[in-house]
Amino acid sequence: MKYLVIGLGNFGKTLAEELTEQGNDVIGIDLNEHRIEEVKNRIAVAYILDATEKAALKALPLDDIDCAIVAIGQSMDASLRAVAALKELGVRQIYARALDATHQSILAAMSIRRIFIPESYAARAFARKLGNNEEAELL
Repeated sequence: MKYLVIGLGNFGKTLAEELTEQGNDVIGIDLNEHRIEEVKNRIAVAYILDATEKAALKALPLDDIDCAIVAIGQSMDASLRAVAALKELGVRQIYARALDATHQSILAAMSIRRIFIPESYAARAFARKLGNNEEAELL
């Protein structure tokens, strides 16, 4: 499959690398040049690009993308603008990271059905491991 990962911070970078290791093609984008440098040799393609700008996203091969993942974790505004631009450009399958319950509610109102809060998921998984007296792996 071909994925577009928008936002290559800790979560987005790890996601892009894991998807690549699973044999998928990944296009990663971020505004931060340092983040692009860290990941450019580990995924198919990495671009310095402003995902909040529809015109910038038009330069990408969006028709070839099976799924776009908005993994922006520092700015609700940037996340919402990127999601809106992807929707306007006709990307059908969009996953979006929510920063909190309000962000999640706004994304749901935008008809995004695939919303995730990775910190909540990780905390629940970690708590289950601790509750089951399993040795929790911290990486």
